[in-house]
Amino acid sequence: MKTLANTVKTLTASIALVIASSSVYADSNDEVLIDQEGDLNSAFAVQTGDRNFGDIDQNGDQNTAGIMQSGEDNVILLEQNGDNNVAISSQAGADNLTETTQNGDFNQAVTAQVGEDNYTLVTQDGSFNSVNSLQSGTENTLDIDQDGDGNYADAVQLGERQDADINQQGDGNGSITFQEGEANYTELNQLGDNNFSFASQHGTENLALIDQTGDGNMTGICQFGEDHVADVNQTGDGNMASVIQGSF
Repeated sequence: MKTLANTVKTLTASIALVIASSSVYADSNDEVLIDQEGDLNSAFAVQTGDRNFGDIDQNGDQNTAGIMQSGEDNVILLEQNGDNNVAISSQAGADNLTETTQNGDFNQAVTAQVGEDNYTLVTQDGSFNSVNSLQSGTENTLDIDQDGDGNYADAVQLGERQDADINQQGDGNGSITFQEGEANYTELNQLGDNNFSFASQHGTENLALIDQTGDGNMTGICQFGEDHVADVNQTGDGNMASVIQGSF
């Protein structure tokens, strides 16, 4: 988790450096809207390129939100309802879309997109939830929904047409998702507390499905190659499952 968080933050910092060093004379028609209601909220936006759009809505106290966009026709929408939330999103490329909604306190979402036509949707309802995500490539889709407290989800998508759908309902659940290649799909559903899942896909058109209902369950899936299918269902407490398909 820490490694991915540092990677995303490093990439975000790199994008910010690129944006800061870009020529302002080539920019046109960028737009940002910021609405703050409450006390001690902080928001910033840096846009270079053409026709980028950013929207930050903060309702509460001591929230932090940031937008960094380089390229054209990118869109970032950040909404915070509560206190002490952090949402930072960066984009470099074209036609990327990020939507982050935080309802609660002390949630964190750091997202980065590099490439074209990538889509990230993050929804956090509760407190002390964390998301770190990176998309690099074309037409990747990521949907993360956290409903509860103390959940974390880390996701990396590299390549084309990757798709990951992560749903966490409960407290203290964790997930790590890594996809590289083309047209891989991961779906994760966690219903309960302190469940953990790891899904790593390397190749083309692999499918990983994980359903965890209960507490303290663990699942690990690694797929290498093409057209593998792994479907893990855990109902109860303290179950463990491991799947390896293909070879390095």
